[in-house]
Amino acid sequence: MRTTTARAGGALAALCALALLTACGGGGPQPLASRSCQADDLPETFERLAFGNLARDDLARQSGAEALADAEGGYFAFWKERIGDPGDETARELVCQIIAFDDAARASRFAAALRPDRESLGATVAGVPIATGATVREVAPPDAGPRGARAFRLEERDALVRHAVVAANGRFVLSVHLSGEPEAETLARAAAILASMVR
Repeated sequence: MRTTTARAGGALAALCALALLTACGGGGPQPLASRSCQADDLPETFERLAFGNLARDDLARQSGAEALADAEGGYFAFWKERIGDPGDETARELVCQIIAFDDAARASRFAAALRPDRESLGATVAGVPIATGATVREVAPPDAGPRGARAFRLEERDALVRHAVVAANGRFVLSVHLSGEPEAETLARAAAILASMVR
């Protein structure tokens, strides 16, 4: 997996801007932070760089926002691997996200309706746009994930490969996007992180 420094920097800038917007918004589902991935769930080389609550207005600005019309809010956390200098092009990136709906049926419908395309999956990864022209396909979820999880492989034009694993859990939709290789290991790791969020 290789991603450009410019792309990584752009993603981080977008996430930091989103974090500032959500911090300024006040209110928000603060308890959702405890449901997100935690440092203990991740390799110790990962560092959290941006995080924050997602208000309804934030969700309305996301790709695939029409599918989030019934959502009450959410929370995201962006992590990046420390394996050298901050601009290291092989560092893995991770986004954990939680979207809250007012009941379990709506959360389940959202997860079930996800399509293997950039617009639909964009609603599961705050602040990190999926590149135009990305190849997206659904893959079999590994055993490490929670029951009913769905998994997707995304390959972007700069050769970045990431996996997204998504599951409904009560009235919440949980998602993990993780880049890296080897791919089978990355998919299993993303599923295991998602399972750790089922609390």
